[in-house]
Amino acid sequence: MSTYQYYEFQALDRPLTETEQQAVSRLSSRVNPHPTSAIFVYNYSDFPGSAEKVLAKYYDALFFIANWGSVQIAFRFPKGLVDPQQFEPYCVPDCISYQVTGDHLVLNIERHDEGGFDYWVEGEGTLSGLIPLREAILDGDLRLLYLAWLMATDVAWDLVEGNTEPPVPPGLKELNASLRNFIDLFEVDEHLVGAAAEASLPLKVKPAVDLGQAIGNLERAEQAAWLLRLAQGERRLDLKFQRRLAEQAPRPVAPSSQPRRTVAQLQAAAERVTQKTAERKRREAQAKRIRELEALAPQAEITWVRVEQLIERKNASAYREAVEWLVKLKELAEYQNAELAFNQRLRAIRSKYARRPALMRRLNEAGLHG
Repeated sequence: MSTYQYYEFQALDRPLTETEQQAVSRLSSRVNPHPTSAIFVYNYSDFPGSAEKVLAKYYDALFFIANWGSVQIAFRFPKGLVDPQQFEPYCVPDCISYQVTGDHLVLNIERHDEGGFDYWVEGEGTLSGLIPLREAILDGDLRLLYLAWLMATDVAWDLVEGNTEPPVPPGLKELNASLRNFIDLFEVDEHLVGAAAEASLPLKVKPAVDLGQAIGNLERAEQAAWLLRLAQGERRLDLKFQRRLAEQAPRPVAPSSQPRRTVAQLQAAAERVTQKTAERKRREAQAKRIRELEALAPQAEITWVRVEQLIERKNASAYREAVEWLVKLKELAEYQNAELAFNQRLRAIRSKYARRPALMRRLNEAGLHG
């Protein structure tokens, strides 16, 4: 059986130069690099060298998936725009890590399940739905890192029940589409997310900054320095400048200061969420069943006639439908405490059509013995 490996790179802060595109194209004959992206797909061979090194040198985002059970998302950030100390509490060996390379910091999140995926793996188009996660981190939103840590509690040997959780960021009850995509792709337990979110503060909108006033508050020398950096083509200067101006506004909401929970406590809370969800679904299913039975009750006699009409057709599909209706009539009889009358009518049908072996087999399989 062939393997499937999909690698996709995207350049977000600037397009690759012609020389850089040529360097990427020399990695494999399978790739035709674009100024802002490159895709490698393998069925019988492997990616040459290190995908993380290619990311660190040329691109800003990497997505990898393989049908043997591996999935990875990695982002490159300009070193001055992220604080490694913020990443540190969320790092878990073989799951979540970062590395400083030159002028950049590379954040890597990966999951490896030895059993492989139990569904068809297709990587195309996935990275685009995850790109907003990079901008969110640049904006100080650490929900991705916390969700990745929750994922690690399921696969990492290093995380034992006594380990405490990292800082809980605000907004875990308000997950956007990109975070939902991550949860689905990396198979983060939804009930664990729900339990963890109980300690998460609401996600508050940052106060708007009066840009004209904020710029006017800067010293003329600092204004000139920012203009010089702009003229020199400094990358992501817009974000750096916005952060400088935002320093004059109130500070954003900090992570929750509630007591940190252990892995065991989170897992126990998730189990309670699971049980509550199962009980709610059971009640909803029961209510739906009662509504269906009460709707069937006025049509019961017509349904008995319909059953015999179906049996008279003498074919498999009609037998199957007849048995399905009989099962519903049995459930209605149990609901109305009228099992005796139902069994009498069922025995009459079994006696009348006793020489229909295919029908008898279906009735027996459905537990309709009368």
